[in-house]
Amino acid sequence: MEFKAHIEKLVEAANWSKWKRQIELLLRHHDVHDVVCGDRECPRLPAEASAEAIAAYEKAQKAFIKDDSLAQLILVGNMDDSNAELTSVCNTAKSVWEKLLSVYEQSSGQRLDHLMEKFFRSEKELEDDIASHIAKLQRNFSELNDELRRVAKTTLPDLLQSCLHCHQNILSSRVFGSQFP
Repeated sequence: MEFKAHIEKLVEAANWSKWKRQIELLLRHHDVHDVVCGDRECPRLPAEASAEAIAAYEKAQKAFIKDDSLAQLILVGNMDDSNAELTSVCNTAKSVWEKLLSVYEQSSGQRLDHLMEKFFRSEKELEDDIASHIAKLQRNFSELNDELRRVAKTTLPDLLQSCLHCHQNILSSRVFGSQFP
């Protein structure tokens, strides 16, 4: 069975978060996420290698280059022209990814400040129902924790997210007419 995914092209910062998540899932599906994030690197030939070691190296290098090319195709194929141009000087999937992160996620400190403000100032939009609003809060909580884990090696307790759910339940009850003391 053929796998097909429809991913909206990366245009600007407006769809970065959703695009990033979908691309990460697609990269994992194709077993190349580790190439993009740098967990797997191009193999190196040992200085004093036997004929067998050279053959194994060449095979591993060829597989890596193939996976890196697939990852680059996934990334660049899901960008608009301006982002493709932005990353045109990148020669590896990892360098493409790092360029996008540097553009759309600012420096770690700035991003952390932005995510904290976004999370703690969250308000329900008029057009959102309660489920949509809670989903946005959960996404913001997850993004904030990911950045806290990366930058400060810590996270916000899940208890905080639970408190927000309780608060939302109270608000939704008020919206639907229940009275609280």
